[in-house]
Formats: sequence, C-alpha cells, structure tokens
Amino acid sequence: MSFDAVVIDERTLSRGSEAQHVEWNAIIGELLAKVKDTVDYDATLHISVTEQHFVLEASAPGGDALDTKTIPHEALSEHITEYVDIVRQIASAEGVNQMEALDMAKKVTHDRAARVLRRELRSFGFDHESARKLFTLLLSLRVDTTRLVGIHGHRPIR
Repeated sequence: MSFDAVVIDERTLSRGSEAQHVEWNAIIGELLAKVKDTVDYDATLHISVTEQHFVLEASAPGGDALDTKTIPHEALSEHITEYVDIVRQIASAEGVNQMEALDMAKKVTHDRAARVLRRELRSFGFDHESARKLFTLLLSLRVDTTRLVGIHGHRPIR
C-alpha cells in the first residue's frame, strides 16, 4: 500500500507542544519518503493514540477505510522503554567506545520494534526501513522525545 499522507488524531495533536508538532511533521516526511509503492492508488494513514492502543487505519482517497489495525501499547512498550533507556545512557556516556556500543544497542532495539510492526501491519506492506520510521513516529507520540538528547539518528561506525 502506498501512503501519500499520515494524519494524527486531533486528541493527540491537542496534547502535543509546538516542538512535538514540528518533530512529528519531520518524522512523517521521512516516513512518507521511505514508503514503497505496492498498489495502484495512494492511501492516507490515520494514526490514533488511545490509552491502551495505537489504531492505524488506511483509507482510500475517497475516505473509505481499506484496513484498520489496532496495536496494543504492550506490543511496543518493552521496545520503547529499552530505546529511551539507551538514549538516556548515550547522553551520559563516557567515551567514544561506550557511545558506539550504546548506539548499536539502540539500532538493534529499533530493528526489533520494526519487526513487530511489520508483523502486526503485514497488510499495510511496510518494508523494514518504513517500519523503523513508523516506530520512530509511534515512539514520539507516546514519549516527548523533544526532551531527549540523541534520540534521532545514529553515529557512524568507525
């Protein structure tokens, strides 16, 4: 499925700061750049965040729902917690070797979360890189990542 837009629900948007809105828009732009075309039409991905779930709905240009998936927060909570913990450790890392090891751990966690999303959202057709970007977006919708140093990007390996 090819997505030409991602829309975040109004409730989540209303809770976000201006900095979060800027970050969400940037992540959405990166996600849309990664999504691969696998069908003849474009769809909009609607993301809602409830107390218990992420709800992702693909809709056709006319607004008709194509597919809806609900992902319980528990499915990603371990990955989100681990990712944020690693980022906090990176901020206080002592030395390049420790920083590179933590960055590799962050990549591994990101990859694991992407595999969960690909499995849960199989019908949406996300490739691995798109699923990584989607995890980044879902993470930032659950945690205010604008307050975490080093959350985005990875260090080049020597």
